[in-house]
Amino acid sequence: MGKASRKKQEQRARKATSVGVVDGGDPRARGEEALGRLLRSNTPRKVSLAGAYAWGYTALGLAQQEGSDPDWHQETDPLDILFLGTAWPKGFRDELEFANARDAWLRLLRGTVHGKGVQHFIREAVSVSEELGLPVDDVELMLALTGRLEAAGLDQRKLPRRLLPEVALQDCRAIHGPCLDLRLPNPPKDAKKRVRLFWEDEEKPPADDTPRAVLRDGLRRFHDMGLPVEEESGLLLPALYAVLMTKPGELLEDMGKHAWTWAVSLDEASPLVPVLDILLVAPVLEMSVAKTLGRLFAVPAFTEPFPSDALLWTSSPGLALPRMAFELGIPEVSTRDQAITPDLLDWVGMHTRMHLSAAARDSAADLDVEETDRAEGTDSPQKEPAERRKSVREAVRQKIRKASDGTAAGSRRSDCSIERIWNADGSSVIRISTDTPLGQELKQGLESQIDAFREKFGREPAPGDPLFFNLDADEPTRMTKDDFDEILLRMAERAAEMGVDPAFFHAWREVGYVVTEETRSGFTTAEVIAFNRALARHQEACE
Repeated sequence: MGKASRKKQEQRARKATSVGVVDGGDPRARGEEALGRLLRSNTPRKVSLAGAYAWGYTALGLAQQEGSDPDWHQETDPLDILFLGTAWPKGFRDELEFANARDAWLRLLRGTVHGKGVQHFIREAVSVSEELGLPVDDVELMLALTGRLEAAGLDQRKLPRRLLPEVALQDCRAIHGPCLDLRLPNPPKDAKKRVRLFWEDEEKPPADDTPRAVLRDGLRRFHDMGLPVEEESGLLLPALYAVLMTKPGELLEDMGKHAWTWAVSLDEASPLVPVLDILLVAPVLEMSVAKTLGRLFAVPAFTEPFPSDALLWTSSPGLALPRMAFELGIPEVSTRDQAITPDLLDWVGMHTRMHLSAAARDSAADLDVEETDRAEGTDSPQKEPAERRKSVREAVRQKIRKASDGTAAGSRRSDCSIERIWNADGSSVIRISTDTPLGQELKQGLESQIDAFREKFGREPAPGDPLFFNLDADEPTRMTKDDFDEILLRMAERAAEMGVDPAFFHAWREVGYVVTEETRSGFTTAEVIAFNRALARHQEACE
C-alpha cells in the first residue's frame, strides 16, 4: 500500500470513529475493547503512546480498587495518564515530583516524531471532549478516548527505551535538582559593593521585575517576621518564591517544598536556571548569604527581567494538557472544574497547588515516615546528597513555620478598599470596605446590578444566581468569557471619552484580571509583572 493510500485509509478510519461517537455509538464499549487490545499488544517499558495511555488508565483503576490512590490522582487528565503509563510500574512520591517529571519528559519529546504524536493525542482528547460534551478529565471521556487512539495511529510506534522516563529522567534536574558539583561562577570584582548596596536598597514594592529586586523584597518581609535572613542562605530561595509566586493564603509550612519544586521545574535552557541553581545549592554547600549573593551578581539573569516561563506554576497534575493545547491554537479546554482559557492558566495552577497541599496536609506525617523508610532501604550513590537536600529543605521549613502569621504572604495585608481574603485551599472571598470613596462607588455599582436583575427577571436574586448576567438570556445566565471580552473591547473603544488608556482594557482582556493600586495586595508579583508587561505591549501597539 502506497503512502497516499495508507493516509486515506487512516483518515477514513478516523472519520468513521468520530461519526460513531457523535451519532449514538457506544464510546464506552469501544473504549473497553480498545483498552483490552492495547494492554495485550503493549507491555510495560515497551509501549506506544496509545499503549502507555492504556497502562496509565489501568494503573489508576488498580490504585483506586486497592485504596492506594493519593488525592492528586483525582486531578489527572489524559496527558497525565499517558505519562503515568510510560513510567509504570514506577510510582511517584507526590504530585510535585510527578508533574515535574511529566514536564521534563514532554520537553525531551519536543521535535521528535513522538512529540508530534503527543500533539496528536492532545487534539484527539479535546476533540472527544467537544463531541461528547464532557470535560477532558471526566472518567467516561477518558475511557472513550482509548477507543480513538488506534484509529489516530498512536499505536504504530513503540517509544524507544532511551525516551522512557526510567532512562531519560535518570539524572533529571527537574526531579533531583542541580548536581552538587555544579561549577559556580566567580563573583565579580565589585561583589562586596554590590552586596552592600543590595542590603541598603529600601525601595518597596520592587522597583523592577528582576530577581534581584524581588529577592530583596522577600528578604525584607522575612526579616520583618524575625527570620535570620543575613545568616541563613537556606532562606534566599523561599524569600524569592514567597514574593513572586505565593498567594496570601498559602501556608508557610508548604513554602519550602513549593519553592524547591518551582525552582527545579524550569527548562534547563531558561536563563533563570543559573540563578536558581545557586540558590538551591548554597545551603547544601553551607555557603554564607554574602558569598551566595556575590555569586548571584555574576549571573546576568539576576539583574534582568524574569523570563516568562518563570511566572507560571506548572508543577501540578492537570496543567500540561491545556498549556500544550493553547500552543496548538486550541482556544479552550473544558475540565470538571471550569473551562480553561490561556488567561486562566496562572489561576488554575495556583488553585491546584493550594488545593492539593491542603488535601495532603493531614497525612504529611505518614508520608514523611514512608519516605524515610524508603530512603533507608535504598543503596543509591545519590542517597547522601538526597538526604542532605531533604534535611536542608526541612530546616528551612522549620524556620519559616516559626513566623507568627502562618501564611507565606501574610505581610501583604493592606487597608485598601478592596481585599481578597484567601484560604489555604485556594478558595477566596472579596471584602469591600465602604469607608472609602472607591468602596462607596463599588457598593453603588453592585446595588445597580441588583436593581438591573430585579428589572430583568422580576424577582430578587437567589443565592445561586449570577450578579453579572447575560442581558439577552431569558433566565439568569452567567456571563461567558466571550461576553466579558466583548464588554472590555467596547470599553477600550470608549476609553478616550472616559480619560482612560485603552491599553488598560486590552491588557485586562489578555491576562484575565486588572491590577490597580487598590487591588495590588491580592496579586502575586508574578501576576503584577504579567499584567504590566501586557499593558506595555498594548500601549506600544496603540502608539
